[in-house]
Amino acid sequence: MSQLTDDIHQAVAGALRAHGAGLLSRMVLVLEVVDEESGELGLYTEASPADMPAWDRAGLIRYASLDLAGQITACRVADSGDADGEGE
Repeated sequence: MSQLTDDIHQAVAGALRAHGAGLLSRMVLVLEVVDEESGELGLYTEASPADMPAWDRAGLIRYASLDLAGQITACRVADSGDADGEGE
């Protein structure tokens, strides 16, 4: 594990522990970063464990994306029912 990956893992695991959210098993962190000199945007990804296969990383990201899409859909369904008093 690289030092950065280890530091990120420990920080996230500590925050989860502090909030009673359970033990950190695996994670994929996706960040948009800005170059301090040029201002260009870049994408940064880090996985823990560092040797997590690419297909596992992709699967974890896809799982999170589907979970978020489900939450958005549930909110829209609830909002449409509130707007006209009936569900669609």
